[in-house]
Formats: sequence, structure tokens, C-alpha cells
Amino acid sequence: MPRLARNELVGKRYIHVMVQGINKERIFLEEKEKLEYIKLLNKYRDDYYVKIIAYCVMDNHAHILTDTKDINNLTKYMHKVNTSYGIYFNKNRNRVGYVYRDRFKTQVINNEKHLYNCIIYIHNNPVKAKMCKDANQYRFSSYKSFLNEKNKDLLVRLFGDKNTYLKANQEENLTDMDFIEDETDNDINIKNTINDYFIKNRTNYLEIKIDNDLLKQITKELKDKYNLSNIKISKYLGVTKYKIDKIINDKN
Repeated sequence: MPRLARNELVGKRYIHVMVQGINKERIFLEEKEKLEYIKLLNKYRDDYYVKIIAYCVMDNHAHILTDTKDINNLTKYMHKVNTSYGIYFNKNRNRVGYVYRDRFKTQVINNEKHLYNCIIYIHNNPVKAKMCKDANQYRFSSYKSFLNEKNKDLLVRLFGDKNTYLKANQEENLTDMDFIEDETDNDINIKNTINDYFIKNRTNYLEIKIDNDLLKQITKELKDKYNLSNIKISKYLGVTKYKIDKIINDKN
């Protein structure tokens, strides 16, 4: 799903937002700092008519899935939250200077399936980062509060019931979810890994397309090292997602 310029978000209802520390530095180092950011998210949402569907505050970034009818309100809301937290963080850490990498990144959610996946993706960010084994164990996300009565209509609409929601958040279901992350920063490392594999195995892009053993090896390496989805691996290697799916599912 492509990221859109701010003016292209006008009229869009569901927006996935990510904020990240400058130079990818940790800006939520302590529990109290993560709780402070969550407090600010809740403090200002009504002032700017922004509803938070899901969130997760990690160590160096945070994901927020919002429901708003006015992108200008969302921009003002995120500016207020981030400015307030920046002041708090600098004071708490006795530092000066920028806190965030940029203002914030946005991604429009265009359909129900993408909305469904985005909620699961956000709540399982700490699982993906190996900070916990289950989303239920992480305190600084909306995983548990999503089951509150106020979200009942959305829960039923997207998942059907509580048990289906809980099952959907199991790790084995977290595949091929293309959302905002630091893909740009990883891009060089991923390409270097592929090139190193080619040199080591005296192969190239053309040969892996016809040699399933080689394709399976590099696919596994990319999975293990970068936790890439099948669709992303297909783009890096120049083969179809269908073939990557088949290679992954081949038990031989």
C-alpha cells in the first residue's frame, strides 16, 4: 500500500501513523516514557476529533491507527502529541534537540481487509521484534483495550467475535502484511545479503528463478534474518509471490 502525500489523504477515514526517533534512536526507553506517550495520545484525541483504533509504543517508534474525518485535524493532533512528548523527553533526559526522525509517516487504509491486517500488525509489533512471545504479554499497546465495549461494533465487523480476534493475532497468521516500517533503512542491508549469497554460491538472479533449491535457500535466509513477508521477498528477488509461496510450503 503506497504512502500518500498529506493533500492526498483528504477524505480518507482510516490512517496508519508511525513516529520514529531521530537516527532511529530509542525515545521510549523506560516504562514511564511509553506510558506518557500513551497518556498524551488519549489526552488530546477528543480535542481534535481523532479516534484511536489501535496503537503500540515500542522503544524507538510508535504505531497509531486512527479514525478521523479531517486530515488537518490529524496533523494538528499528531503535532500536539509529538511536541508535548518531545518537551517531556528532553526534560526527562536532560537533553536538547530534535526527538523525531521526521514529523510522522502516514499510510491510508482503503478497505476492510487492510484495516483488519493493520490492527493485527500493530498489536504484534513487539512479537515481531521478539520482545515477547504473545501480543497479550506487551503492556504498551491497545491489544487488550481493543476488546472494550466501545470497540464492539468494529470488533464484530472485522473479526466476528472475541475468539476470532484472539486467534487472528497468533504469530503464524502474521504473513504478507505490507505496512509502514523502516524498509528504506534495511534496503541496503537486504541487497547486500542477496549479493553476498550470489557471490558465495556463484549464482545470480536468473539462475535462482530456475533453481528451486537456490531460491529456497536465499528465501529462508531473508526470512530468518529480516523477517520479510513473501511479497517483499518476491520483489527483491524478481520472482512471483506465487513461486515464493510454493517454495516456502514445499516440505522437501
